[in-house]
Amino acid sequence: MNNRHLLLIHTSPFHGCENEFNHWYDRVHLAEVLAVPGFVGAQRFVLSETAGERRRYVAIYEVETDDIAATMERFEKARPTMSTTPALDPSSVTIELLTPVTPSVTPGQPQ
Repeated sequence: MNNRHLLLIHTSPFHGCENEFNHWYDRVHLAEVLAVPGFVGAQRFVLSETAGERRRYVAIYEVETDDIAATMERFEKARPTMSTTPALDPSSVTIELLTPVTPSVTPGQPQ
């Protein structure tokens, strides 16, 4: 169970740059991150308009590894080589690593 992790990256574009930001993220950046060994999946989300958050977008990366510290070190070393876009507001970027403490539970499944 502890070899599966989620990496959440919150971001926002500068005002008026949403199309350029989304194009770069979807067509370029997701593939760059998924090229890092251990990163096995990705999906992007947008917060609802009513949320009022400064960080409107969340990319959730699925990470599978027996050594999360080494995998995150590889990710950090790769970050400076990844592309960026002038549409991204760098002050909006936050990164959170989630490690499960329970297995996934579904309705009716014994706990």
